[in-house]
Amino acid sequence: MSPEPNGDAVSIILETEGPMTAAPKTVRSVERTLQILELMNRAAVVRVQYLAEQIGLPAPTVVRLLETLVAAGYVRKIGRQAGYCVTEKVAALGAGHHGLPQVFDVAREAAEDLTRRTLWPTALATLDVDALVIRFSTIPMSPLSHYQSTINRRMTLLDYAHGRAYLGFCPTEERQHLVALLQQTAGSVEEAKAIGERAQSVVALTRASGFGERTGNIQPETHSLALPLRMGAKLVGTLGITYFAKAKVDVSSLKSDLRAAAEACTSGTAYRAPASSG
Repeated sequence: MSPEPNGDAVSIILETEGPMTAAPKTVRSVERTLQILELMNRAAVVRVQYLAEQIGLPAPTVVRLLETLVAAGYVRKIGRQAGYCVTEKVAALGAGHHGLPQVFDVAREAAEDLTRRTLWPTALATLDVDALVIRFSTIPMSPLSHYQSTINRRMTLLDYAHGRAYLGFCPTEERQHLVALLQQTAGSVEEAKAIGERAQSVVALTRASGFGERTGNIQPETHSLALPLRMGAKLVGTLGITYFAKAKVDVSSLKSDLRAAAEACTSGTAYRAPASSG
């Protein structure tokens, strides 16, 4: 004779054997956590109070959800006062969506066409907290590649062409956030001040030339140029090209080609080389 089910077992059976048409119950804490991630993806750094106001939760509850995300590796806490930011692990949540912004569909084609025309390797990068990360590169198709791969390589905001292009042309408020992040790595007030002054200089030079440029002591065997990529008014990444420092390169022509490719990405049209190039 079968044993009688206990009360707990009966409760489980009754809860799971309802009508097939009954709407499933949702888990509010999961919904709130996803809302937090959505809000955090819109800014480089966010504060607890901002999230609490946007979601309508008490700050202590938001902190518990954030610390859960920190423990899972999706969020990073930046100091005691600065706030929180998402980590690169968040990108894995959308891996099945093939998910860079729509502009990157056109940008990939433009990057490949630019390499076919100039032979030099090109790359697309997006912001990850305080640096630009290479998401796509034409190194495999370039006969003049200097590395086997640069995918997922981090390009700092002050030293590399991609970083400088982003920092130079992002909105003022975002730029202030990014510079503040860089200053948090300083070991002294003087060092933080120096970082701020250098950032101002980099931004001024970048905006004056119209390009993010890398020359000098960082990887001196090559030089790089980069431009911002936009989806409407929103800055979504950068497009760059790299060439050997000692090669005889018509830099002016290369800049024209790069600008034409970047403009094609922004407008969503096919890349067409400038009539004056080549």
